[in-house]
Amino acid sequence: MESERFRRFVLLVEGVHKSVQKIKFNKASDFGVKGVHTLWVYELLRHPEGITASELASESMIDRSLISRELESLKKLGYIETEGNPSKRNYNAKIKLTVKGKEVAENIGDLALEVQSCASDGISEEELNSFYRTLEKLNANLLKIADKNKI
Repeated sequence: MESERFRRFVLLVEGVHKSVQKIKFNKASDFGVKGVHTLWVYELLRHPEGITASELASESMIDRSLISRELESLKKLGYIETEGNPSKRNYNAKIKLTVKGKEVAENIGDLALEVQSCASDGISEEELNSFYRTLEKLNANLLKIADKNKI
């Protein structure tokens, strides 16, 4: 039944999301950050040259205004720095990890690998590859529907 498949899909996706949020919330305090910061710090590790708030928002699929509001707390912790005048909001300024921030990001990365390993227990590499290809297609299709407001 089609409606049952949709219900199952939504419940599973929401369940996965809630579990990930709970893991981030529980572990973020170990690093002195909020759960929402964990992916950002990890993304910045992938960009040692720095990226803008807009790029970070796009890569982490988070609203740019939330990132702009929250970056200050990461600066106060000494985890990030931005180029340019620190007293002005410059949306095009590159955000970079500090040495302290890089250490935290690497620890978050290690934790992410541990979670990934536990989460994929009993699932073959072939199954995981198939799952991610399918999930990427579902995501692309749902984005098209959402953007067109098709339903």
